[in-house]
Amino acid sequence: MKKILALMCFALAIAGCSEPSNLDANGNYVKGVHYRELANPIPASSNDITVTEFFGYGCPHCELFEKPLHKWEETLSDSVVLVQSPAVWNEAMKLHAKVFFITQQLENSKQIHGALFNEIIGLREVSSLSEQQAKLAAFLSDYGLSEQEFNALLNSADIVSKLKQAMLLMSSAEIQGTPTLLVNGRYIILNESASSVEQVMDIASYLVELEKTRLSNP
Repeated sequence: MKKILALMCFALAIAGCSEPSNLDANGNYVKGVHYRELANPIPASSNDITVTEFFGYGCPHCELFEKPLHKWEETLSDSVVLVQSPAVWNEAMKLHAKVFFITQQLENSKQIHGALFNEIIGLREVSSLSEQQAKLAAFLSDYGLSEQEFNALLNSADIVSKLKQAMLLMSSAEIQGTPTLLVNGRYIILNESASSVEQVMDIASYLVELEKTRLSNP
């Protein structure tokens, strides 16, 4: 239910067009209103500031989020990186997450990633995982990955390990809906506080700068 409510709130945020509200006296975004801070921040794995997007291929809102997200990515400084991480709540999403990690190894990964949203959204009425797997194998064969290669990779140690890491990250970040942005393992943006996708990105930019300030004043 929480995931559904989060998606509904995000849908309303996309449709909204009001000016930013509930800012503090200095015009800044407010903790507890626009974002929350994890009680147990996730340790950084590099010196860069990492913005993680949790997404699901079967989520139409995530598909709509793609273009503005990567447009915003182009504005980031060299010290800030965007990472996309698949959310997993059920067996079908485990399959979809594995497909994401497989395609990240392919030369045309960005093109495939964008196309997978439409493909997997179209599979929502297919309850059989084996049938979904067969359809995804056929889909990826158009991008040069044979069905035999796909099936071998699907249960390889590397892909299974990446799936486990993604699930652990999602759990540690207490993710309850998609799309959700996590800034440097510390701040979660509250989509329902934003009046547009662009404002979600603006909150992310604010939190990036907040994190830069925190790191420069330990």
